[in-house]
Amino acid sequence: MEFKTNCQKFIRSAAIGAVIGFISATTVNADGHTNQELNQELADLVPQVFKDAGVIYAAGAFDNPPSIFADLNDPNKAKGIAPELGEAISPIIGVPIEFRNTQWPGQLPGLDAGTFGLVWGQLSVTAERERNVLDLIPWYQSSLALMVPGGNPKNISDWASMCGTSVGVAIGSIYIKVIENASAVYCTPDGKPAITTSEFQGSEVPALQAGQVDSVMDTVTVMAQMAASINGIDSVALPPEQSFEFFPGLAGIGISKEHPGLSMAIAGALEILYENGTWQAIADANGAGGDIPTPQLIKVNALTDTPAGETTN
Repeated sequence: MEFKTNCQKFIRSAAIGAVIGFISATTVNADGHTNQELNQELADLVPQVFKDAGVIYAAGAFDNPPSIFADLNDPNKAKGIAPELGEAISPIIGVPIEFRNTQWPGQLPGLDAGTFGLVWGQLSVTAERERNVLDLIPWYQSSLALMVPGGNPKNISDWASMCGTSVGVAIGSIYIKVIENASAVYCTPDGKPAITTSEFQGSEVPALQAGQVDSVMDTVTVMAQMAASINGIDSVALPPEQSFEFFPGLAGIGISKEHPGLSMAIAGALEILYENGTWQAIADANGAGGDIPTPQLIKVNALTDTPAGETTN
């Protein structure tokens, strides 16, 4: 309930974070996207370590369309909403963002080690993470869905219909706790078997195809696009009111609390892209035009208002 309450609180809020509101001059190119220009105020916030390196590496698994996926012509090149936003942010802050294909178990450790400056693609926003683990900037908002075998043999439609089924998730995924909470509300109090989870390193789809799990969980747009590209797989959206009961629906850009300047620079650049329409154009082109967070959420640590770089106990 905490995630839903905090999310609603900030959606209703009329205040926009101090790091947003920067406006940058732009021009429009042939495909309708804007060509971004340097914003010196934001560029000055970027820590010197990234300026010296000449690049900010972003960790993300290239298997989550439309958020992030591998280019068919070059599997080492990222495509999708996150990489396109990163490409648009780069000239605004004066340092290029380059994505590295990294499965979820290696993303946060790589951030802690300084291998990556950003974690961007699969990271869910939670109050606990904002307060004690890393800075988070929402960039994507959606309710939950599942991939299921074709024809939906378990007749999954909501949490109650999932009682006694198994769900495949990435190792360490936030969805594990979401499913535990949902099971404790919709299953076990009525004497129904719990919803169970199985963790996988890498894609969970092979386990679904092999019948090892009954479903795989992610956000609505991700699941719909993946299911459409895989024969014999369907997607089922959970009722949004049930989804948001345990999950704020926010994916975030994760940044070490050692680099608050980078957090504020990225948030400011995202606000520019929101204001000049580039973000909407990128989302529309990737079939996710309705998945942009509200302006009040485009800031550092939007659920808790924890200042960039700080922790609270």
